[in-house]
Amino acid sequence: MHGGEQMTEEGRRILNDARRFAGQAPALETLFSAFGPVLAAQAEIREQAPEWRGATPEPDLARFGQGVWLLADSGFQNPGPALSGAAATLLPVMERAFSALAEELTILRRSLADGSMQPDALFALAFEAKVQPPAGVSEDVLGFAAAQIARPFVERQARDLAERIKGLSWLRGSCPICGGAPNYSQLVRVRDESDFIQAHGGQRWMRCATCSTQWRCKRVFCPACGVEEPDQLFHLHVAERPFERVDVCRSCKTYCLCLDTGELVDVPEPDMAALAMLPLEVLAREQGYAPLAGHAWNAVL
Repeated sequence: MHGGEQMTEEGRRILNDARRFAGQAPALETLFSAFGPVLAAQAEIREQAPEWRGATPEPDLARFGQGVWLLADSGFQNPGPALSGAAATLLPVMERAFSALAEELTILRRSLADGSMQPDALFALAFEAKVQPPAGVSEDVLGFAAAQIARPFVERQARDLAERIKGLSWLRGSCPICGGAPNYSQLVRVRDESDFIQAHGGQRWMRCATCSTQWRCKRVFCPACGVEEPDQLFHLHVAERPFERVDVCRSCKTYCLCLDTGELVDVPEPDMAALAMLPLEVLAREQGYAPLAGHAWNAVL
């Protein structure tokens, strides 16, 4: 793993969590060794990414209250020239991390460097536009790379936009910024016993798979179908790690990872925490449940 020198605090934290979890779960060491440096590099890119350009969108309170997310009429901004630098930084890290994809990623990097492929196309591809891959690169690898290169810019913009909706009520299962589905959640203990969302186990916070925005959600509630009946909602966990679980909905057959942070001294970085719960994901899928949204490693496995 990268040593983490000259990194931001967030990048070092990701690498430290990756090492710690790899020691706890030797079977996942290869994945932590691969994704730790990639996520740390993304954190560095995000730190330098351009802010939202121009006036930030103002939420229409009436529409927002009806479930219309902030960027429903626009979308994220293409970061332009910064994409080239991000690709030049991230693709070599990905080549080292994913040996099976290294040849295709190298072709993509060279195509971007010589101008035969434009970086703007990667950003469009990250949002499901159709783009012709360079010769020797599969559509799957191109899509995976595009998503990883675009992600730090989307997350940086989402942080700016989160200020526009701070304090507004949003109790839905999709992201209030971009409408994306969550792929991870946390339970956070609070002291205000009068809060109806808290219930006995703390506040429930969802995390968007697209832009990493976190928002507070009802505790007993399926983010996918909205069902609230307790007999339709349950969770899977293993006795050795009771703070990690998969929240499952019998009604729509979906699941979302959940970390109960109430008793944790050190709360891990969300992506590292989610990767550590991969065995629980496998268990949920074996029982016929599908994720609300995937993680980067789902595209590689």
